[in-house]
Amino acid sequence: MYERALQIYGRLYGGESTELADTLDGEAELYKSLNDYVHAEQLLVRSLDMRQKLLPPDSADVAQSRNDLGEVYTATGAFDKAEPLLLEALATRKKIGAENADVAQSLEALGILDRQTGRAKQAEAFFRDAVSIYGKTLGGEHPDYANALENLALICQSRRDFATAEPLLYRVLEIRKAVFGPEHRDVAASLDNLAALKKAESKPDEAAAFYEQAIAMWEKILGPDSPDLAADLNNLAAIYELNRDAQKAEPLFLRAIALDEKALGPESPEVGTDLNNLGLLYLLSKRYDESAKVYQRALTIRIRAYGETDPAVAETMSGYISALRGVHRNEEAYQMEIRLQAITGSQSVTKPK
Repeated sequence: MYERALQIYGRLYGGESTELADTLDGEAELYKSLNDYVHAEQLLVRSLDMRQKLLPPDSADVAQSRNDLGEVYTATGAFDKAEPLLLEALATRKKIGAENADVAQSLEALGILDRQTGRAKQAEAFFRDAVSIYGKTLGGEHPDYANALENLALICQSRRDFATAEPLLYRVLEIRKAVFGPEHRDVAASLDNLAALKKAESKPDEAAAFYEQAIAMWEKILGPDSPDLAADLNNLAAIYELNRDAQKAEPLFLRAIALDEKALGPESPEVGTDLNNLGLLYLLSKRYDESAKVYQRALTIRIRAYGETDPAVAETMSGYISALRGVHRNEEAYQMEIRLQAITGSQSVTKPK
């Protein structure tokens, strides 16, 4: 529909118009919501260029394009490009009105940037201000208010302030259920966040219950074969693994591997992580031969993806060594320990008997 609108506006107004810029911005937001940042960036660059030519520099629409493009650059890790755009957008919006929803949007965008660049205190301050403004302008039942509240909760959780984070995340879930209904992707995202919180609080049973709800909902929303299910399947399986419940954990790990192999390829880093998790399950279950085979494949994938000196490779090597010793392949385990020592600097190597 956006593409059709662009064609019509192009015929009516030519190559540059405010109508075209508005449509480009709208289509970019759609791509952004789908995590297609390549298309979103292209459209927003065009929209910003057009608006800067056609509108005053302190226009609200110019600020909107700057903010939206800044958000895309944050999402893609281009932080040096993101920050000036977001700051310019905030300055323009504050001139228009100190406390309005657009200002809150810019504050939240800067908070996300600061969180990703390790400036947690600044991020928390931005999120608190955004929550306050959204509450005053849109009200405490609005989804934008819930999004800002969620970001504030996650930054509190990151510094292990669970007492603050937990009620905020429950409130976000409540708002989203009321606004979108009980089965919506934002509701599922809230369940994921609560599951991660409970896991961090060392409450595995509660975490598992939230992951189970989230997986069931994602299956309905995305379909049972969606690769986006793999992360939650791994997380739930890991909880069962720690509880020594291999019967529940194994099929979840196997399903995650199958989904990632189909979507990303059999040599993808994600498959390497899945295999590493399964190898540990087999190791803890004393299924050493199966564990060694799985770890060997995981190690090959991870070395190819990250290089031999990466901590993820060291993690897999350590598990592989234990599996090799479990099947009495002690010479191979010894050689692997020497390689691991070179990575970690450890001096402890057990010679085979």
